[in-house]
This record gives sequence, structure tokens and C-alpha cells, in this order.
Amino acid sequence: MKTSVTLASIGFAFVFTGALGAELPDKGQNYFTCENSTLDLGEGHSYTLLKSKGLQTSGDPAHPNNIECYGTFEAMPDKSFKASGYCMITDLDGDKWLDRWWADSSTEKGHWEDTGISGKYKGLQGSKGNYVYTDVSTKSECKGVSNWEIENRWKSNR
Repeated sequence: MKTSVTLASIGFAFVFTGALGAELPDKGQNYFTCENSTLDLGEGHSYTLLKSKGLQTSGDPAHPNNIECYGTFEAMPDKSFKASGYCMITDLDGDKWLDRWWADSSTEKGHWEDTGISGKYKGLQGSKGNYVYTDVSTKSECKGVSNWEIENRWKSNR
């Protein structure tokens, strides 16, 4: 199975909703390049390790946040799939939050939830939503775009 086909169904959503003060759009996009490794398990069954990096431009397009992600994608012989992973998002100040994402073939959209890790995001939690990932890979490059929507915004755990 080609990696680009595998990636068409999964997504990564990384949403900066501000540190409780800044309100951002309820929708946005993220841009990724990827390196993947697929183990063929036979008869249409495969397991792919995903590694991607990219930019999150929803907060301030002139100053994007950096994203680094790892995850897995399992394709089943009946064409169903399940995928999940984690991403670390780092803003220009070096402050970080963790994004956990998951998707499977039973729903049209994937889901995500964020937890603050350091700096202005530390102690924040509860930001979550959904996403649709579009594979825009070429024969020579793995890449994609995630269109996300916010369902709940950050809450302070401090």
C-alpha cells in the first residue's frame, strides 16, 4: 500500500487557542511534511509508523508555531483503518502544548485534544475538536493539510 494512500484517511490537528486571553478562529489549517515506514502484514493488512513536522498558522500566519508528530496507522484487509498519535507544538517563545489525535474508519472526521505542557500553556487543558486531513503528497514528497475545528477551548487547571 502506498504511503500517500495510507495518509489520506488520517489527520493531525494542532490548535492554538491562546492562553485563555486571546480568542482565535473556530477553524484553521496546519501544513505538514512526513516520513513514514510501513510494515506489510499480508493480505491487505499493514501497519505504518508516522513521523511528521510542520507549521501551525492559525494564530498568527506571520509567526507560525512548529509541530513535531509521531503516530501509527493500521490498515485492515476490509479497507477499515485506525490511527492515533501525539504532537508537540512549540510557539515562538518556546512554550509547548501536547496534542493527542485519533481517527478510525467509522467516522468522517478525526478527533483531537490538547494539554498545556510549559510556559503560558502549563496547566491548561480541555481544548478539543475534530479535523479532516487531506493528503497532498506527490511521488517524491509526503505532505498534507489538516483542517480543524474547535469544539471546546482551554480551561485552566491552576
